[in-house]
Amino acid sequence: MWIAEFSQQAGLSVATVRFYVRSGLLQPKTGLAGGTRPYLEFSPRDLRLVAAIRAGQAMGMSLAEIQLLMNERRAGGRGRMLQAMRARRDRLRQQQKELAAMLRFVDAKIAWLQAGAPGVPPEPPKIGPRSPEAGRGLRP
Repeated sequence: MWIAEFSQQAGLSVATVRFYVRSGLLQPKTGLAGGTRPYLEFSPRDLRLVAAIRAGQAMGMSLAEIQLLMNERRAGGRGRMLQAMRARRDRLRQQQKELAAMLRFVDAKIAWLQAGAPGVPPEPPKIGPRSPEAGRGLRP
C-alpha cells in the first residue's frame, strides 16, 4: 500500500509516517513507480510495527529507546530487549503505586469537599512529601 493508505490505516499523519521512515523506525520497500523519488510500499508488517511503536510510547519509552530495541530485534538479539522490558515493567509498577496514591488523595479531597457542612470544616487532605523512589508520590 502507498503512504496515504498506510497512514490512514495506521492512524498517523503522512508527516509522522515520513518521520518514522527517516528515523529508521519503519523500513518500507521502495517501489518501482515514482521515478527519481520512488514510492514507498508499506505492508501489514509495517502496521504491526506502528502498533509496537505506539505500545512502547504508551509505556513511556522514547522513540530513541524504541529504535534501539527494534534494531536489536532486527539483528536477532533479545538480551537488551529483555532488560529494557524488565526495567519498563518495574517503572510501570512504580507509576501504578504513584497513581494509586494520587487516586486516594483525589477521593479524600472529593469526600472533604462533599462534606462541606457549615461550621468549622475538617482539615483538608494533604499531599504527601516526594519520596526519592516514587518521584511524585502522595502520602497514602
